[in-house]
Amino acid sequence: MKMEPTSLYKLKNFLSTIDKNFKDCFVVGGILRDLFIYKNLFKTKNQLDIDIAVKNLSVEKLKEIILKNSLPFVVLDEENLVFRTVIKETNFFINLDFTNYENLQEDIQRRDFTINTLYLKLSHFIRFLSSFNTKILFSNLEDPLNAKKDIKDKVLKVVKEDVFLKDPLRIIRVARFYVLGFKPHKKINLLIKKTKVFLKQVAKERILEEIKKIFNNESYKVLEWMDKNGILEEIFPDIKIIKEKGKNTQFKKFYFHPEGLWQHVKLTYRSIEKILLNIKKYYPCHHKEIFSAIRGKEYILKFISLLHDIAKPLVAKKIKGKVRFFHHEIKSYEISEKILRELKLSNDDISVILNVIKHHMRIGNLCVNKDNLTQRAYLRLFKDVGDNIYFLLVFSLADRISYESIPVKERRKYFKNFSSLKEFINFENKILDIYKDYKAKLTLPKLLNGYDIMNIFKIPQGPLVGKLLNLIKEAQILGKISTRKQAISLIQKFLKNYKNS
Repeated sequence: MKMEPTSLYKLKNFLSTIDKNFKDCFVVGGILRDLFIYKNLFKTKNQLDIDIAVKNLSVEKLKEIILKNSLPFVVLDEENLVFRTVIKETNFFINLDFTNYENLQEDIQRRDFTINTLYLKLSHFIRFLSSFNTKILFSNLEDPLNAKKDIKDKVLKVVKEDVFLKDPLRIIRVARFYVLGFKPHKKINLLIKKTKVFLKQVAKERILEEIKKIFNNESYKVLEWMDKNGILEEIFPDIKIIKEKGKNTQFKKFYFHPEGLWQHVKLTYRSIEKILLNIKKYYPCHHKEIFSAIRGKEYILKFISLLHDIAKPLVAKKIKGKVRFFHHEIKSYEISEKILRELKLSNDDISVILNVIKHHMRIGNLCVNKDNLTQRAYLRLFKDVGDNIYFLLVFSLADRISYESIPVKERRKYFKNFSSLKEFINFENKILDIYKDYKAKLTLPKLLNGYDIMNIFKIPQGPLVGKLLNLIKEAQILGKISTRKQAISLIQKFLKNYKNS
């Protein structure tokens, strides 16, 4: 998303005012790092974070300047003098964070990773914004800890060894930089193993913010790294049960995947990324609506992949030499709700994740009976999941793809009715065709409203009225009725049977 001219104008004017009113202002850290990583940063990102260090920061003066520019003044950390304002347009916004320093070199030494230790006088940064001439940056950047080399080499190093003790959240930030292609230095892995236990002390909201950023990107390799270094279990302690060796998770004779249930979970996660990278290939006629529904919320699918089978070890039963997991989706729903609420996800996100977990067996079961499905069966599905259908279908396909690693002969032992991946994909696309038609029919004009039903049939206000409205809507969607007269006749027949029963 290209920065709008008004945003750039506001940014330059605002920063110029800051530069005139404060001495020794420097742009530090992330924005300078990102200018090395991303080409045309200001033209491709829809969010920018700019950190500005101000010597002996006067809070009152800063607040006055911000409010005079009709911008919000936000206190992030009153004790350490950290403040924020935001320049926002329709599809673009810039976070501007201000911090106080007394000695800039000491301040730089307190930073987390070497790649975040670049700094530049604010006046030079303003000049850069006027022309986007990178020579202004390269010739004036201060680089006390060789950050440019580490950025070039794509290696992540800590500034000091106590970096994770001072803020354990930085452990997860390692994973976020790994997503961007920065491989952690071997010393980091050793430090993490010693300090990961302190993640329990970090506010859940802060952890969630970082996890969402990781999950919203292609991050399967990062997930494996987090797993290998014990970070995942510190964030999601409940997943230990999926990984336990023994009874029902780790041996081939007890589960479909050679390495057990945890292998299936990871393969599902990886398959989600495979689908999202090739979404047009899997959904040639519906990729736009899926992309529109999921974009920016990829993390929801990743949470689903990690939690959808979490109850399997708890409900496992061995029947005729095979382990069965009856109703595991309901138990997984219950366990997942507790986990998600503890992690402080929004109610909307929790609703989507739980809805998909609850119904994650649905598409596979319908596919088995695809040749005998009625329109009412599809209608029930749409009523139960609504627009979550896009998340459900992508997840269900990823779940199905995870079994492709198992030889066909082996799969036939575990599944009574085995269908090919191609059949499954075709079935999902058929569901999307029907759902598109269903959505269009939802906008059909009402044949009767609640007052009509109460007046015509002398029914008091209550649940029965809602039931009758749903009956009419369903019949209308199914094409069984199309007029007011037909709707009245339908209700008359229903009420006759209703009274008799």
